[in-house]
Amino acid sequence: MSETLSFEPPSTSETSAVEESLSPNPEVIGKVASPPNKESTSEEFYFWVRDDVLVERGQIVRTELVQAGETIRFFGVVREVYRQSRLKSLAEERDRYDGDTDYRPPHEIPGVMFAVVTILRSVPEVACPPFDGADVVLGDAEDARLAYAADEIEHSLAIGLVKNGARLTVGPGDIDLDYVLGANGGHVNVTGVAGRGTKSSFLLHMNYLLLEEAKRQKRERPSDPDRLKVVPLILNVKNFDLFHIDRSSRRFDPAKFTSDWQKLGIDQPQPFTNVRYLAPQQASGTNPVETGRSGGVMAYSYSLSDVIQRELFQFLFADDDLQDINFGTLVMAVEDWLTRETTSRDGERTRILRADGPQTFQELLESIDQWSQDSSTLPVRGSHHTGTVRKFHRRLLRMILEGRGVLRRDERQGQPLHVTSQETTDPTVIDLSSLARVPTLQRFVVATIFRQLVEDRTGSRATSELTYLVTLDELNRFAPRGAKDPVTRLVEHVAAEMRSQGIILFGAQQQASLVSARVIENAGLRVLGKTGSLELGEKVWRFLSSAARSKAMQLSPDEKMLIQDSFREPMLVRIPFPPWALRRQEAVLNTATNPTDIDEP
Repeated sequence: MSETLSFEPPSTSETSAVEESLSPNPEVIGKVASPPNKESTSEEFYFWVRDDVLVERGQIVRTELVQAGETIRFFGVVREVYRQSRLKSLAEERDRYDGDTDYRPPHEIPGVMFAVVTILRSVPEVACPPFDGADVVLGDAEDARLAYAADEIEHSLAIGLVKNGARLTVGPGDIDLDYVLGANGGHVNVTGVAGRGTKSSFLLHMNYLLLEEAKRQKRERPSDPDRLKVVPLILNVKNFDLFHIDRSSRRFDPAKFTSDWQKLGIDQPQPFTNVRYLAPQQASGTNPVETGRSGGVMAYSYSLSDVIQRELFQFLFADDDLQDINFGTLVMAVEDWLTRETTSRDGERTRILRADGPQTFQELLESIDQWSQDSSTLPVRGSHHTGTVRKFHRRLLRMILEGRGVLRRDERQGQPLHVTSQETTDPTVIDLSSLARVPTLQRFVVATIFRQLVEDRTGSRATSELTYLVTLDELNRFAPRGAKDPVTRLVEHVAAEMRSQGIILFGAQQQASLVSARVIENAGLRVLGKTGSLELGEKVWRFLSSAARSKAMQLSPDEKMLIQDSFREPMLVRIPFPPWALRRQEAVLNTATNPTDIDEP
């Protein structure tokens, strides 16, 4: 990650520095043209193409304007390429061949190739078009950097290789980490169809690059209080695919893929190391559920005491139930009755389960059953209808039965998740996929994680400069658009207010239009993988140009469109192939990081 001085408004010397960095012998591919109906503007220009040159959509180009003794450089990306005949109509085209596909006319009438360019940047910054007749040159790696203003970025990260046409790339594409890690914005959000959208793969890629950068800074500047510190927390929501990221992929060919990584500053790409794996506890034991690994996985679970201590009781219930005012009021009243809270001299709160009340979920169920039969025994504040109490009993019983393992019915102490840290750590992977049949329980676990992080980052012992990277796919299940339940509000709170406190959400979904608007709009970096036309027609994507929407529908699995406030148009990059396994079938099991991680035959 480069660390340069912040770019000020361009002076003459700075413009000269940009000019000196440009290729001394650029290839002229055409000239700016401004005929009627194809005039140049401050946002786009057209140019005709030399007959012996192939120009493609997506290529980086450059032109210049000399006016009043000042040279202005324009950098842009080819939005579309056109071929135009010199004949006036399709009928003339047919008549030229006399309608005979085998006939060859004695004289050729060559057509004209031309292209339209979206202007990405001008140096110095001006709001005017280039002049017709100006040379248009094919851009190189430095042109690509300048086009996306990488020279202005103080804290950059090379995230992929900028596409230059259909097959080629033109150097690394940098994003501004100040828009990702909290300084000017925060969070990353990825949208893409299932499978070919490769959303989780991209977010793992970002985790890997940031973790490598944090480790590099720790090696080089161990005592620097401002160095990058990251704690990757990765939630596994589909099968157990992410339980093999510390194993090499059979599909990774070093001879074929390493060079792409080296262009991003990673000399020898490797799988993740020292990964901590957590999965729900089995219902009838202390071990975790089966994950496809024979060892090295820790179990997590929650007793009633754990839930009360961490202020998680309301997250046990579904949105529809909590929207019922009577039911929601009873939930809050019961939680208040179960809780004993003290405040230390420094203002820190401590919550514990009251000693003279139920100590397990089973005891709580028995108490509620008794209250439902005789409302006069109800110890909580307020008047609550017997029907509401019985509904409360049914909902809690169902949650405990469906969540057997994660919710310990008869035990006073569980094995709750502990995800906070004081320093950069290797990834922690937390399984949610084994809870897929109980969506409310999945949302409960997500809430426990965010709640713990929020308390850690707002308490008196919070570590400055420490950044939690929470990777969560299928955001529409955890923060659906229009929902008002406690889990959605918690995720929205993290998205809107916690980026400055070091909690960064790396979220993904197939359809951003189905996710809370606060979550989507607060993402400092938005990313598009291959996306369907129906989704791209939604209001959330209205800001994209028609060309960008068209390209998003055609992206290959290794291509991503990056949308950042400093980009006039999305940056199209190719993401290097990952060296880690993304599913058990492609994992090289005999090269696991730890001997206990190797599956038995």
